[in-house]
Amino acid sequence: MSQIQLIENTEDSIRWRWTVDGEYTAKSAYCIQFQGTFSKLKLQPIWKAKAEPKCRFFAWTLLHKKILTANNLIKRNWPNDPVCKLCGIDLETPIHLCKDCTFSRQVWSFIKRWFSLSVIDTVGMTGSLYNYWRKCRIKIDKYQRKAFDGIMIYFLWNLWKERNRRTFQNKSLQPSPVALLCKEDIEQYQLATRFHGGSR
Repeated sequence: MSQIQLIENTEDSIRWRWTVDGEYTAKSAYCIQFQGTFSKLKLQPIWKAKAEPKCRFFAWTLLHKKILTANNLIKRNWPNDPVCKLCGIDLETPIHLCKDCTFSRQVWSFIKRWFSLSVIDTVGMTGSLYNYWRKCRIKIDKYQRKAFDGIMIYFLWNLWKERNRRTFQNKSLQPSPVALLCKEDIEQYQLATRFHGGSR
């Protein structure tokens, strides 16, 4: 049998070139997005955090500075109000909204007190959100870091929801109720994972 006949008698097959066995995986697709790029961000802890998948994905997007804050809308030439919806003073950027904004800092102070996070009070607030988060994690006992990451993610998630509430519903909450919503999210997640035997 000639080589041409062998080829003609072989069934077509689809192989995913980015894995050894040729099978597609979401992980390989995620990794290939960053081929040829270099990122200093080590974001693996986000995916292990004690938080819902949608909130973890939001945090991942946020740390890549891809959420649609005013500065990113301006880059796309989309009409928007460039001022932070939470403080009403500075340009709205991911880092300002989630770390430097006076409103956000007030919410974070409630969260730190309620979850006994005084150990991170000595961490400086200068620099990027990623670096602040990383420095805080170092201060946390390694067995509590997944829980801490979950607290941080729910804090960021609730800031974003408050920003959107003000933007799209013309409603607003003070820092304490926003912090309380964050606390409720964290406690609900903890209850759900306890109920399901920690499988989430």
